[in-house]
Formats: sequence, structure tokens, C-alpha cells
Amino acid sequence: MFDRILVPVDGSEASDRAVRYALALADDDTTVRALAVVDRSAVPERSRDSDLGDRIEASVRETAQSALDEATEACDDADVAATGAIAVGHPTEEIVEYASANEVDLVVIGAHARGRLARFLRRSVARQVAQHSTMPVLIVRADGPDIDRGIRRILLATDGSESAQHARDYAFGLAAAHDATVYGLYVVDSRFGSTGALHAVLEQQGEAIGDALRARGAQDGVDVAPETREGEPERVILEFADDQDVDLIVVGTHGRTGLDRFVMGSVATAVVRGASRPVLTVRTRARE
Repeated sequence: MFDRILVPVDGSEASDRAVRYALALADDDTTVRALAVVDRSAVPERSRDSDLGDRIEASVRETAQSALDEATEACDDADVAATGAIAVGHPTEEIVEYASANEVDLVVIGAHARGRLARFLRRSVARQVAQHSTMPVLIVRADGPDIDRGIRRILLATDGSESAQHARDYAFGLAAAHDATVYGLYVVDSRFGSTGALHAVLEQQGEAIGDALRARGAQDGVDVAPETREGEPERVILEFADDQDVDLIVVGTHGRTGLDRFVMGSVATAVVRGASRPVLTVRTRARE
């Protein structure tokens, strides 16, 4: 499903988990591209032109190279083709630029609360990569579930928008590859009220989306469980994911419906921020 998977690495547990997820998603034609970024902001500006600055940057580069070696060794052990590269600059910018220049199909990035020296995979960096990358981005939490449990339950947060349809394609592709069930969750946004014509339209839209998901599931041979709930979308999505103990949340970003509501813009950001399990974000312009 993915020919080129980019994994930013920094030697942290979040980075190791991201590598394991990338390997689980790889097939015989996949190449995993490990990228370590030397973040010069880790070197205090007043020390950059001194011996101390040189020693700090050398330590950062050593950590980066070690992270690359660990990642490529894991790929070798799994018989997955791999390449490694080191970039220098701001982590978000370097990751997004590398992904674009190398036409990767997926970015798998770990996220942990704090970063130090070359360990740049903070949650804020992961969110920024998801926001700016035109490729799908899978964010893996350091304290989230491990891929060893497999991908058997996929939550697709959907609203029928263009971005949600892109996300649906990835959710169904992953479900077919991993024999997983897709839970298609449509949320009637409570901010539009609990009664009235608009509420009725939203409920009808949810029913139509559910029917379309069932039809797609029958076509692709994927088990589908559509669900319509009411409330604040981000809260409902996160609660549903926990209640169903899903292995992966798939959500579109920058989507706009005919009702002119951003469903997977700020909502996707809130889901990424609050989810205790991996989140795959898919932008509207993601390559098929």
C-alpha cells in the first residue's frame, strides 16, 4: 500500500515505536526512509562559534547517527529495504521538505512530551508536520499501544467532506491489508442545536454516509460498523476510540462540508492532541 515510508528518528521510545509501525505497514515493495534532524537550536546561540558549541553539535550528530543506525538495523532484521539521511535545520521544516522532495507515501512520526539535543520528536513537532505535510501522517504516541497488538479496529471519523473521503480510502485500504473492522463515526455537532431543520439535515447526512460506508465495505470485503453520535466532535471521537479500544484513528484534515463547517481542521488537531492511540491524518490533496 505504501512504497516509500518516511520515519523521522531521534533514538527515543517514540521514535522506536514509529519504526515498528512503519515496518508493520511495509510490504515487499516498501522502502523505509529514516531521517534524523540535527536541530541547531539545541546548541545555545552564544556557544555556536566556540569549542563548547562544536562539542554540543558533535554530540547531537552522534545521537542522530546512532538513531539512524538503530532504525536501519531494525529494517534489515525485518527484511525491509531502508535508507538513512541526516538533515540540519528546524525539525518540522526538514521533515516536510524531505517528504516532499522524496515523494513519500506516508510519514510515520513518534511524539513525546519533551525533547532534548537531537531528540526533537515533541508532540508539537508531530502536529506541525501533520498540519504542513501534503502526505498522510501517522502520529504514534510514546505511551500509546504498541503495534504488536496489531491493527484490528480502525476508527474512521467522517463527515462526508472531500478530506473525509480521502481518509476513508486509507482506512479501507489498511483494513483490507490487516483484516480489520472499520468503525465509521459520524458526529452530529451539538453546537448546531439538538432540534430543528439543520439538526434533521445533519442526521440525514449521517445516515447517508453510513449507507455509503456499508456499500464500500461490501465492495472491498471489509467489515464496516457505521455509527452516528451527537456532541462535540473531538470529544465524541476520543471517547468512542477509548470505548471501542481501537488500534488506529483515521481522520481527514482541512475538510469543508456543504454546510461550511470545518470538521477535520481544528477537530483533527484536537484529536491528535488528545488521543491515547495512533492517529493517521489525511489532507485533502494527499496523493491517492
